[in-house]
Amino acid sequence: MNAIITPSTPSEPCLDGNGLTIGIVVARYNWDITGALLQLAQEELKLLNVAEENIHIVYVPGAFELATAAQAMLCNGTYDALICFGCVMRGETRHDVVVSDAAAQGIQHVALNTHVPVIFGVMCAQNQLQAQARIPRGRECARAAIELANTIKSLNKTKV
Repeated sequence: MNAIITPSTPSEPCLDGNGLTIGIVVARYNWDITGALLQLAQEELKLLNVAEENIHIVYVPGAFELATAAQAMLCNGTYDALICFGCVMRGETRHDVVVSDAAAQGIQHVALNTHVPVIFGVMCAQNQLQAQARIPRGRECARAAIELANTIKSLNKTKV
């Protein structure tokens, strides 16, 4: 029986996307934010050796619909990881809380039930300025998708 050895300090993540297929689900609502997140993620994925033809994008109306599309994408077993991009901003009612909580729980549910990394790229902000400040998360989400896809592949090869 092989054991997974945990070093005392974390190792550098494997950020080589060569051979990986990454799906991205993007909400059209607040497109000025989600479109910018998508653009940065695509740029970062290509920089990390994910072939352009291995980046598949699906658009949905808003953040609430992200999990439904993510689940549908993962039904065919094509993807090594998914990224979900949305933007929910505070309004006059509690609608933002309901939508952001549902999106987070739905995305987590998809990841746990499919055993495929699904990266939470939903920006929850008080206003437009806060949302714009979070646009660089597009690159971070791309890196997280590659790192976690490689980690899961490695774990699946290791007998515990």
